[in-house]
Amino acid sequence: MSNIVIFSGTTEGRTLSERLSKAKIRHTVCVATEYGKEMMDENEYAKVHVGRMDAEEMELFLSEVFDGGRKDSEEKSLKYLIIDATHPYAVEVTKNIRKAAKSLGVKYLRVSRSIEARLPKDAVVYHDIEKCAASMDSTEGNILLTTGSKELHIYCENVSEDTKNRTYVRVLPSVQSLKLCEDENIAPDHIVAMQGPFSKELNEAVIRQYDIKHLITKESGASGGFAKKVEAAETSGIKLHMIERPDDKGISLDGACKLILSEEPFCSDNNDEGRFAMRISLVGLGMGRAEFMTKEAIDIIANSDVVFGAKRLIKDIEAPVKYEMYRAEDIIPVLERKKPEKAAIIFSGDTGFYSGAKKMFKALKNWKDDADVKVIPGISSISYFAAKLGESYDDACLFSIHGRKNAEELETLLEKIKYSKKVFILLSDSKDVQRLSKRLEESGLEGKIVVGADFSYESEKICEMTFKEGEEYCADGVLTALVVNYNPLKRPLINVARDTDFIRGEIPMTKEVIRHESIIRLNLKERDVFYDIGGGTGSVAIEAAQLSPSLKVYTIERKPQAAELIRKNVLNKRLSNVTVIEGAAEEVLAGMEKPDCVFIGGSGGKLKYIIELLKAKGSGIRYVINAVSLETMCEVREIINEYEPADEETIMISISDVKKLASYHMLQGQNPIWIFSFTI
Repeated sequence: MSNIVIFSGTTEGRTLSERLSKAKIRHTVCVATEYGKEMMDENEYAKVHVGRMDAEEMELFLSEVFDGGRKDSEEKSLKYLIIDATHPYAVEVTKNIRKAAKSLGVKYLRVSRSIEARLPKDAVVYHDIEKCAASMDSTEGNILLTTGSKELHIYCENVSEDTKNRTYVRVLPSVQSLKLCEDENIAPDHIVAMQGPFSKELNEAVIRQYDIKHLITKESGASGGFAKKVEAAETSGIKLHMIERPDDKGISLDGACKLILSEEPFCSDNNDEGRFAMRISLVGLGMGRAEFMTKEAIDIIANSDVVFGAKRLIKDIEAPVKYEMYRAEDIIPVLERKKPEKAAIIFSGDTGFYSGAKKMFKALKNWKDDADVKVIPGISSISYFAAKLGESYDDACLFSIHGRKNAEELETLLEKIKYSKKVFILLSDSKDVQRLSKRLEESGLEGKIVVGADFSYESEKICEMTFKEGEEYCADGVLTALVVNYNPLKRPLINVARDTDFIRGEIPMTKEVIRHESIIRLNLKERDVFYDIGGGTGSVAIEAAQLSPSLKVYTIERKPQAAELIRKNVLNKRLSNVTVIEGAAEEVLAGMEKPDCVFIGGSGGKLKYIIELLKAKGSGIRYVINAVSLETMCEVREIINEYEPADEETIMISISDVKKLASYHMLQGQNPIWIFSFTI
């Protein structure tokens, strides 16, 4: 007698049996064919049964194995477990197993393969083998059929004789498989009898050997070698035809092992696909009061065994057990220890709008990939606030500085406000209102700020203020604001800085025409790390930094007087994404992060050494170097010759200023500048 019966037909079934045997757990494995038995490791803990069975035959067999564990013996039936590890396409077999399990009142667990959805762009997906076969007559070239022998007759019934003659069939090297090929009159030299799964290289070899142009496969998962077939089809330049997998919800192999070996509770409901009994809901509470929660959220919380959330969110919630915690690292140990059947984790507002639900969902899935996690949306404070004000928010910018106290976030928000008519903002507290209002007042913008507090409660308050008045605003709780800009700016299509925008002093500066051209050639992208080596007045670093707050800009200058001037220009522009580093580049670069782009306007005669230091950080760095002297030009050419970049470009720009002398306007030439750009 066994307490566990595994219906196998996949690598998962065989692996599960091996793990149970290693743990000295007795079980019975059912396989359909003698070949399946040969693949199993029969031992003192694993007994193998061979033969196909319908639902009634399964029920009779299981009754004998379980020693009469039927519905009328509930105490016994709870000790028994049926594991369905059959092939994901064996729909009829799974139906029979579930029917037998239900009839016996025995717990049922479905082990399914992970689905790998990545396909080539030109792949064709079919609902079943009939539709796939029917489309093959319109193709040209040889076909490799890798769906197995079981449905070979369906394929042959739906293709022409000519298509069948150019089809090569890959099947298991078993007597049954070869007999099925013979029954369908498949020529012996068109049968590839091999045991899988196959590597990418072996798939490619078969494709080359038989000059295959079309590969037909099922989505058989990682253990079925599906990914290797996809890779081989792509690299071989052939068409992939895939039969989509039937709905195959269940638990992973690792999840099944954990349930059995650790005796972790699992669902006894035979229609539940064997998922974890623990169901976790991430619930958006809305603004606060229960009246503004969705009906679904109310029902889920009411039926939960345990509720987690910040103190202010769960203080009025009734639940058997409540935990004042909202971090995954605190919640997961409690779930591990208490193992509740239904748990709810509460989030303020809407779970899809600047919510911690996204991070929590990922953490729970990393903890248990089979955890049944559901996300329940709530009414966001933005939508509630907009409704209260009679405003729409489809034409507004949405932003959050809730919990974000750094200057960069505030400057990013200010940039959005400058160019938007309406901006809705999530704030942490009244200090956020004060510092935002102060920056708005300093910026010279004309508009108003409307702040809402305690939404949905009796103490709800909405205040409309000038930016100056906002600097004195005080209120408790989490706040939401609307900033209205009466005269939003038009964003320039080309954002450039003029020479007159900078504090000059006696420090040399890259002139604006050269500066613009150099920055264009850097090909800067959002979130790039950018070095400006030989900062001078900081004009290149500052103009680049103004393109996007997401850029991380370092300007390196060896002269203290120049470094101080750069700091003044950065402060004047209120840029939070520029870091001034005072020192020689060759001395400070080693400890810095890898850049994406580098501008070199001055190197102190150490250009080659600087390039070597940067190259040591990795490849793919974009360089733009300005040269005035012949020595620097020669040094750059040596670097280009050494590294041989494929995208090297060199231009020379000569500029003349117009100067007024008496009644005449004379051209006054400047030194020609060479601009080198390349990636190494």
